[in-house]
Order: sequence, then C-alpha cells, then structure tokens
Amino acid sequence: MGEWDVIAVVEHDTDDARLAWVERQYWIDKDVALAAAEDWLAELGPGDHGALGRRLKVQVASITTRRGDPSAGATGVQSILRWAERHGELTLQSRCHDVLGSIFEMVGDRALSLEHAVATNDLIGEAESPLMRAAARLTLADALGSSGSFDEARRRYDEALRLVIDDPETSIRYQILNNLAYTEYQAENHDEALAAVESLISLSTLHDRPIGMYARETIARVYLTAGRLDEAADTLTAALAAKPVDYHPDSIAAALVTLAETYRRQGRLDDAQAVIDQCRELTAEYSLVRWATEVSREQAEIHAETQDYRAAFEAYRRYHEQSIALGASENEARGRVLEAMFQTAESRRESERYREMAERDPLTELHNRRHVDERLAALLQSLREGGPSVAVAMLDVDHFKRINDTLSHEVGDVVLRTLGGILRQAVAGVPGAVAARLGGEEFLLILPGLGAVEVRMLCERVRLEVSGHDWSPIAAGLGVTVSLGVAIAPEDATTSSSLLRAADVRMYVAKRDGRNRVVHAGD
Repeated sequence: MGEWDVIAVVEHDTDDARLAWVERQYWIDKDVALAAAEDWLAELGPGDHGALGRRLKVQVASITTRRGDPSAGATGVQSILRWAERHGELTLQSRCHDVLGSIFEMVGDRALSLEHAVATNDLIGEAESPLMRAAARLTLADALGSSGSFDEARRRYDEALRLVIDDPETSIRYQILNNLAYTEYQAENHDEALAAVESLISLSTLHDRPIGMYARETIARVYLTAGRLDEAADTLTAALAAKPVDYHPDSIAAALVTLAETYRRQGRLDDAQAVIDQCRELTAEYSLVRWATEVSREQAEIHAETQDYRAAFEAYRRYHEQSIALGASENEARGRVLEAMFQTAESRRESERYREMAERDPLTELHNRRHVDERLAALLQSLREGGPSVAVAMLDVDHFKRINDTLSHEVGDVVLRTLGGILRQAVAGVPGAVAARLGGEEFLLILPGLGAVEVRMLCERVRLEVSGHDWSPIAAGLGVTVSLGVAIAPEDATTSSSLLRAADVRMYVAKRDGRNRVVHAGD
C-alpha cells in the first residue's frame, strides 16, 4: 500500500492524520479543503487550540485570500506566525511563510515574496510529506521566476516535480508544469516552455484528467509564441466550452485576451473584435482592472491591423492611462497588506527595539553589562547541559586616565569608540561571541566553543591589533595598549560571577606585570 492510500485509510484516526488529510485536500479540491477546515474549527469551538487551531486558520486564509482582500488574511497569518515563533512551532511557521509569500506575490512585492518563500523551505522538515515539501519548493520556484532568477526557479520546479511524481490524486503536478511553462515563457525560452506544456498535456492524457483554464491559457500562450496559431485557438475554444474547475471571471478574461490575439494574428479580425468586445463586458461587470487594461492594448492592435490609426491611438492612450491606474492599484493593495502586517507587528518590534537599546552601550555600540549577564548565564547553563566550553577575556585600556587628562575626554571617547570597532571585528568570525563594554575603559569578550589555544591566539591578536593601530588621526603621538585577563569554563569556574572574577584577577596581574599583555591560567 502506498503513502497516499495509507493517508486515506487512517485520515480520521488521530488529529495529526486528520490534519494531513485536510491540508492535502488543498491540492485536490479547495472547496472541500475550506469546508473541512472551517467545520473542524467550529467543532473545536472558542478558545485557544494551540498549533492545531492555527494550522486550520492558515489553511482557511490560504484559500480565502485568493478570493478577496489579501490584507485581512495577511494580518491573521502574521499574528499566527509570531505565535509560532514564540512557541517553536516550525511546521506552523513554514505554513505561515508559504501563505505570506503567496500574498506578496499577488500584490507584486517580489522581494518580500521571495523572502517568505525561502523561509518556507528553510523551516519545513524532511519528515513532512512529499506533497507539502513539493508545495514549498513550488512557492520558492514561483518567487524566483518572478524575480528573474530563471535557472534557480527551474531547479526548484524540477525538485518539486520529483517529490510528487508518483502522486496521481492531487493537482500539484499540473500546477508545477503550468508554472514552469509560464516561467520559461517569461524567460523567452520558447523550446523549454513548449516542452513543459507538452509534458502537462501528456500527464493529463495519461490520467484522463482535465486541464484547468489557467493552464490552458498558458498552453495557448506558448503555442502562440511558437507560431502554432491553430492549436492555440483550438485549445482556448475547447477550454471555454468545457468550463473546467477554475472557470471563473479572471481565468475566462485571461483566455479571451489570448484568444483575441490569436485570431488577430490569424487575420480573423472580425472574430478578434467579437472576442475583445465580450471580454470588455466581462471586465466591466466584474471590475477586472488588470484584464481591462489588456483589453485596451489588444483593441489598439486590432485597430492598427484594420489601419484605423486614430482609433488605435485612442486605444493605446486608454491602455497607457489604465496601466498607470493599475500600477497605482497594485501599490495600494501592497500598501494595505504592509500596513495590516505593520499594525500587528509594531508593538513587538518597538519592544524589541527598546530592549536592544537597553542592552547596548551608546558610545561604542557594543553590548553592555546587562546583556553580558544574560548571555553568559545562558552559555553556562548550556555548558552544564553538555554544551561547549565558554571563555571570557577581561580587557582594560592602559593609562586611560592619562589620555583623558592630557588630551581631553572627547579624545578619550573617540579612543573607546575605535577600540569598540576593533573588538567587534575581532569576534566577528566566532559564532555566538560577544564584545561588550562593562563601563569606563573596561571591556569583555565572551568566546564560546573555542579551545584554550584558540582563545590565547585570538586575545593575543587583539592585543597586537590595538597596539599596532594608527592612533595618530585621533591625536598626534597617541599610542594605545590594552591588558587582558582570560578565564575558561569549566576549568576555571562554572558560574558567571566566579568566571568574571578569575578573568578580572588575571587582567590586574597583566597590569601589574607591565601592561600590554595577556594573562591566562598558569601564566
């Protein structure tokens, strides 16, 4: 028995199996998927139902945002994403990023669409079903294609297709091939686009499964580009007669615009005009701004073919005006989504910003003592649980009082800021390392995961970089050195206070013994 059959048998035995069935329906029948999610939410009733309830709400948002104002869905999904991040729910985070990526794709923000698509794939686990992993790859491929990264998009489409190659029940393979064909069409890779639509048609024939309106429009568009005009016309007229599952105003308008262009290029200008008139009525009835714009463009082309150049000019002028309005409309939609998401996240961001400010030294922009206490405590707790060793290096500027007294406190501040930059750069290559200013001219480096020899080398490099730095731009003849004391947990101590005390004692030994040196255990 294959994976797909097992799901069908056990779909209601557990909540996990039932949820997998509900999410799978998205790729079989979205109406069924929506009803199943809403019915389950009603069954659960009011209250907080954890990740389960939120997974169902994300499913609902994924479907409804494509049928209405995406800003409402964006607000809810953004809120769920923050909850998932706080509670470490990686699968839920991945689902949220998937929906948000689709929303930003809809409103034309390619950068944010790609950002969320990448996060979707980073968070989805290998234990997820092949279908859900393929859906994540498809989202990423679409975002890459929209941003012009066609080679990367093609690779992700291929990965997605291989994941569901043996899944005949869902529609995802048709979606992958359709989107691949459209991406190749956009990239002007005509042979590749044609190969993708032929694979799509072969798959449909093999499984005796009808192709949707959007996919048929893609097929016709590719045929049109390849000069196969009769096949393009036949594909579209058959689709309009068959009324497949996604037969609704938007997909009909897309098909009619392409059919009008096909007739025009065949020289069937009366037929082209009849189709464009039909499409104009449809776009007016359903306020399809995008397709109304395309109608004006195609109308101008038809007038030009009949040599009615004045009418062609007027139609092109309308097309230009509508294009500007369409851009404004897309910007407004994008703005609504961003505003909605901003409102839900603003208080969290403000809280994080003030927290970050509270843990930074304003002069050097290094972390301060408050951050040191929190970070060091967490690292030592990790050490007690089997984590890596932790080293600290206490650092003091030699004869700093003399700099302040003889050159000015302003010069002293510049010295401290410059030293902060040197320390920040020194620890940049150490994962999880911290450079902090404890107060005055005293600094601290926290170095997790390094052995004693590596710590010794890094601290010696810091000492040499400070003493070898050209301080003359700050003040002529200025020289700056530092003294460092190093302690390592667990060898020297296992608590924050005792570890810092050991480093502090060694720093004063370094000063006592002549300054501009590093003192470790045993020195």
